[in-house]
Amino acid sequence: MQECGRINALVHERVRQNLMIGISTRELDDIAHRAIREFGAQSSIRHPLSFPGDISISVNEEIGHGVPGPYELRAGDLVKVDISIEFRGVHTDSAVTHVMGSADPSSIRLVQTTRDALFSGISRAVPGGRCSDISAAIDDAVRQGGVRIVRHASGHGIGAELHEEPTIVNFGPPNLGPRLREGMVLAIEPVTSAGSRFAKQRPNGWTDVTVDGSASAHFEHTVAVTKDGPQVLTTLPGVSNQGMTEEATFVEGPQRDDGLSFRGMRPEEEGQLLRMAAREMDPILMEAWGRRVNPAEIFHDDGWTLVAEGENGEILGFVVVMEQNNALHVNTLVVDQKSQGRGIGSAAMLRCEAIARSRRLGSITLCVQTNNERAIRFYHRLGYQDSRPVHPNSILMRKNLAQDE
Repeated sequence: MQECGRINALVHERVRQNLMIGISTRELDDIAHRAIREFGAQSSIRHPLSFPGDISISVNEEIGHGVPGPYELRAGDLVKVDISIEFRGVHTDSAVTHVMGSADPSSIRLVQTTRDALFSGISRAVPGGRCSDISAAIDDAVRQGGVRIVRHASGHGIGAELHEEPTIVNFGPPNLGPRLREGMVLAIEPVTSAGSRFAKQRPNGWTDVTVDGSASAHFEHTVAVTKDGPQVLTTLPGVSNQGMTEEATFVEGPQRDDGLSFRGMRPEEEGQLLRMAAREMDPILMEAWGRRVNPAEIFHDDGWTLVAEGENGEILGFVVVMEQNNALHVNTLVVDQKSQGRGIGSAAMLRCEAIARSRRLGSITLCVQTNNERAIRFYHRLGYQDSRPVHPNSILMRKNLAQDE
């Protein structure tokens, strides 16, 4: 099941890498189909359940079992990707909600709350507890977030079959139901709504939607109950306990009429971005520090990279950010020289600000070389203030964020 979970996470990552404004859900399903075959596994839902797709992709008011089709993703969409994998006779189940580009604060809060609820539930998957301890932890987190549990959707046991006993509802008091024992494996999955907790099924016989058309979010992991605590199986080594990096959840889409968009960096693009950084940053660093760009400092182990892409797919620049001390720290911002003057830097910083707000962080910080007067003026125009020197040749700049209640 560990290997099956790893494959599940790899397929999620393949889908995430291809998320973009304008791609159809059928195209994403085709990408998942090829990845599942590449890893020597099969979908747990296409043939056994006759589902018309290898994965489920549910958008906005769709709660689950969304059928892949011609719908093309748009900025602001909430996209729930639910992947069930069978490998050598065992199954794993995992889901994540992606936000396409900018979204309204209530949608971002819905997604954040649901993800937090998942990990509240996972923390209670310990030997000696009861199934409803997981349920109550999820319920508490969702209530605190001000959204609602969709009650007909539940977690479940998983192993030789995709859906096994026990059923794990996402609401109710603790200390009820079956006792949790070492060796049990559970699919824990809160499903929430920004409005009604009631659902109805579309005529296709598969897709469930909220009755009032309100947005929905869904997160899920397959978790083993062990003597050392809960073990998340549907994640990758080196990736946070949430199973996905933040860029996997917040997929940056077009923000302007000129087709500029932001997306996660693809592995094969690292060399191109390093060369771009060297062209733009080496002259400044040579003057300030007497050295050239260090690749290890560009793509920091704790950071994630958003690539600025033009309407024809050309790379215009990139930004690398990380979370530090209740702040989103902008580690690197580079705009290719031939693309400067188009507002790409401003758009990148606005996206950083949206991400910081979605993570409920208090500020955005960055370091600037004191000899880079042009950059300092740029950040001043965006509302950043000089904070403190971090070296004789560089200063820390900060922009405080007022969070919505």
